[in-house]
Amino acid sequence: MPKDTFFRLKEEKRNKIENALIDEFTSGSFEEASISNIIAKAGIPRGSFYQYFEDKDDAVKYIMKKFLNLEHEKMKELLKETKGDIFETTIRIYDYMVETSLNDDRNKLIKNILQELRKNNINLFEIEGKLENNKQRIEEILDTTQLNIKQEKDVFYFLRILTAITRSISMEVVTGKISKKKGKETLVCELEILKRGMKKK
Repeated sequence: MPKDTFFRLKEEKRNKIENALIDEFTSGSFEEASISNIIAKAGIPRGSFYQYFEDKDDAVKYIMKKFLNLEHEKMKELLKETKGDIFETTIRIYDYMVETSLNDDRNKLIKNILQELRKNNINLFEIEGKLENNKQRIEEILDTTQLNIKQEKDVFYFLRILTAITRSISMEVVTGKISKKKGKETLVCELEILKRGMKKK
């Protein structure tokens, strides 16, 4: 993640660098992104970039974490709306992710983030290999009485499965492999299969 020097910058300059990162990561894939382009867009010397970030991967992780934080907040909001129903929440988070990806001006950036998250199977509640407090807060509003949970860690692994399924289908829709309608039908079918194995009789 960014170094302390980045967070000590004035908000205006920090936002300018952040926008330069987003602009560059939107232009092509993360692999194609260039530090030279980033510093040119941000109007900073190359040396300053390395005062703020370890390398390009560090900058990518920063942008991805901002996306994950938004996803966390949306998940919590939807869980409250559905009174802790994780299956209904998963369908709604799919709708949100697809709509955001298809209608946002930074569509390419979201595609890149989804692809990276799916490629590395990064859990919605796991960043840099560590469970975050968000996981605990979400578990507090998740209605586990509907689920066949035997151990506390079952919740984490179950959510990991849901995250992988949702992101995978969302990616197929965003890249045009299937329609939004077909994606939702697929998600509902897969959730029904999970319900038969997870939901208490």
